[in-house]
Amino acid sequence: MTWTRRNFLKTSGLGLATVALPGFFPARVRAAGTDPVLVVVFLRGGPDGLNLVVPFADPDYDRLRPSVRVDISAGSANDLDGFFGLHPSLSDLLPIYQAGDLDLIHAVGHTGLGRSHFDAEDFVERAAPGDRQIRQGWLNRLLEVAGSGSSLQGVSYGNSKAASLLGPAQSLVLSSLGGFSIEGSFAAERGAMLEDVYARDPSSLLGVTGAATFESLEVIGSISTETSEVYPDTRFGGSMREIAAMIKADIGIRVVTVDLGGWDHHSDELGQFASGAADLGASLAAFHRDLGADAGRTLTLAMGEFGRVGFENGSNGTDHGTGGVVMALGGGVIGGRVLTRDGWPGLRDQDLFEERDLQPTTDFRDVFAELIERHMNADPGQVIPDFTPQASRYPGLLA
Repeated sequence: MTWTRRNFLKTSGLGLATVALPGFFPARVRAAGTDPVLVVVFLRGGPDGLNLVVPFADPDYDRLRPSVRVDISAGSANDLDGFFGLHPSLSDLLPIYQAGDLDLIHAVGHTGLGRSHFDAEDFVERAAPGDRQIRQGWLNRLLEVAGSGSSLQGVSYGNSKAASLLGPAQSLVLSSLGGFSIEGSFAAERGAMLEDVYARDPSSLLGVTGAATFESLEVIGSISTETSEVYPDTRFGGSMREIAAMIKADIGIRVVTVDLGGWDHHSDELGQFASGAADLGASLAAFHRDLGADAGRTLTLAMGEFGRVGFENGSNGTDHGTGGVVMALGGGVIGGRVLTRDGWPGLRDQDLFEERDLQPTTDFRDVFAELIERHMNADPGQVIPDFTPQASRYPGLLA
């Protein structure tokens, strides 16, 4: 077979040429700036959904948490609907919620995830609760049916690839935009030598691969992160700033995943929780504003692997639980709502799962399925294993 850049890019997924040279766009790629983008923020450690979105009007909330509770009263600034309130450290998100661009889904999870961080993270990132045989990540499967063909169609932001992006579909690991380069001594000279080697046989697989790699370096290196928006001076804030820059640059991104850890609060929850929530709220709010016109095509999902126990422990913290909170921001969500399936499950002893956890009433896979179908325009049955999508079970984020 005689290799050309066009057929290599289409078959291998190393498609940065489709960014730089519009003539090389695969047929399935739509006009730049119109394709939907999904950003998944994984809140590792199991955030306490009862303190993120506080059911302050449920009398059992105070009963279960005499010390580890968030004080919100009816009619206060953080009162969302008379029953639920937003943690004060998330106040940066209030204007977005009030503008109808943020939904909060409560009591989300699955009883088959267990209470081990490692198991639950794997099950969620593969969308396969309880099944240890499935290794491909759900976002990788999504790229197989809704990707752009670009090597930047999927980006795992961090030092290693997220399990949700593991699999055959092309994706990239980025620790930072500036870190995606040839490193070490004499980088420019070594780069020039490699380009020369690849150019000696430009129609070979090696030559086409090399050309695409250097175009990747060039495209990523050309992205500007200049913005008038002020992000928190944190690792997460810096990551969200760069992710916004990549989305605005229209380089073929469809899926991005990024972590914000530090949510495993077995002790001193209130103090630790506030700083993490402030970083989350301020970073997401700046990200949403920074996207501008691209906010309508970019849906951001923030979630953890599970929630926390309903009652506090003896160390002013909470232990691993089940039902939690998912945030859905932008992307045309019908926002300004706290969504629960069939009403609030309650916090009475008899209402709790195994008499300890918030009962999950929305399967996290139903959240995924709605986003896959109604935002990414793909078939959730091809993405979520051993699962039958039912629109009647979707939380109703999108029309």
